[in-house]
Parts: sequence; C-alpha cells; structure tokens
Amino acid sequence: MRDFVNATFGSVELDIISQALEEWRTSIGIDRAAPEYEIAAATVVTLFREGNRSLPELQAAISAHQWLSRDAVEMAKVPVHSAGKAS
Repeated sequence: MRDFVNATFGSVELDIISQALEEWRTSIGIDRAAPEYEIAAATVVTLFREGNRSLPELQAAISAHQWLSRDAVEMAKVPVHSAGKAS
C-alpha cells in the first residue's frame, strides 16, 4: 500500500502513462474534453500505481479493466443527444 500512496512520477513514468492513455483514447474515439477521458486518466494512473509500470504491462491492464475495455467503448457508441433520453 505504501508504494501505491507514495508513488512519484518522473518524465519516463509520465510518458508511459500518457502514451497508454492516448492509445486508449484514439482506439475508442473519445475526445480529450469528454468526462470519460478524465475518468480514464485517473484509472490509468491508478493502474500504473498498482504496479503496471511498463507500457506493455499498462496496456494489458487497460485491456483487462472492465470499464476501460468494455463499458467506455459502449458509452462512446451512444450518440450524445440520446444518452440522456429515458426509454
């Protein structure tokens, strides 16, 4: 737990996080201004802090993460104007 809380990031770590996040964003087509992007960024940082410290490890963790790999992809497919409509 201590490593998770006290993790610090240098330029190399930030590059890994940034590259993984950007690859995720472009693969599902979410804009950087979307709220989902902010949630994804926090999730990717958490995955990195949990020990996925290389780009391949972080990419695998993103693929295995339910929200990042499936739920966010489904959200991206829903048109914005219909997301708030009740059925």
